[in-house]
Amino acid sequence: MKISKKMSFFNLLLLICFIIWSLMVSNQTSFIKTFDQTVIRQVYHHNAFSLSIFRFLTSCGNTNTITILTIISVIILSLMKYFYAAGFVAINEITVSWINHTIKMYVQRPRPEHHHYVYAGGYSFPSGHSAGSFALYISLLIIALFVFKKLSVKITLSLIAIGLVILIGYSRIFLGVHYPSDVVGGYLLAATILIFTTLLFRAKNLSILKLKGI
Repeated sequence: MKISKKMSFFNLLLLICFIIWSLMVSNQTSFIKTFDQTVIRQVYHHNAFSLSIFRFLTSCGNTNTITILTIISVIILSLMKYFYAAGFVAINEITVSWINHTIKMYVQRPRPEHHHYVYAGGYSFPSGHSAGSFALYISLLIIALFVFKKLSVKITLSLIAIGLVILIGYSRIFLGVHYPSDVVGGYLLAATILIFTTLLFRAKNLSILKLKGI
């Protein structure tokens, strides 16, 4: 399968959007400030019940959770002889985590000053939970879309994976540990990397990793 020109163009467009977004966050432009304040005013409202729900949802994107699930996924895919898919998941998660951490160290954006309803250390941009959960759950979704042929199954899995990623990002804003622009940055970063690696793994002319399976 040759690399899709349309997907390559979209991938480049995402990369440009991420770079521009990162620069705007780093320079704290008026647009970013207005965007963050507007969304936070709508989201940052709590009660005991909602806090318990979103604390659970945010735990689905914790570093330990994502790491364990990634290892389990790689092992299961390898046992099923889907070595290509196992490599795809591992590379995506490692690459996204490393680049996300590197950007955090470069931008050094402090976390929101309002109350944090869960512990969060380190810098704020991009959101590690958003990027990490996107990398894992959407990677698994991409693989599932190749494995399962029934349309209803594909739709169901898509709704679950995409919904979970969105809710994890939302939880970071809801719990006060990230700005909305951090979450958007995490999504843009992960989406850019996943589309790039998907193009590479599906391009026979590039022969990325001589592995059997999906």
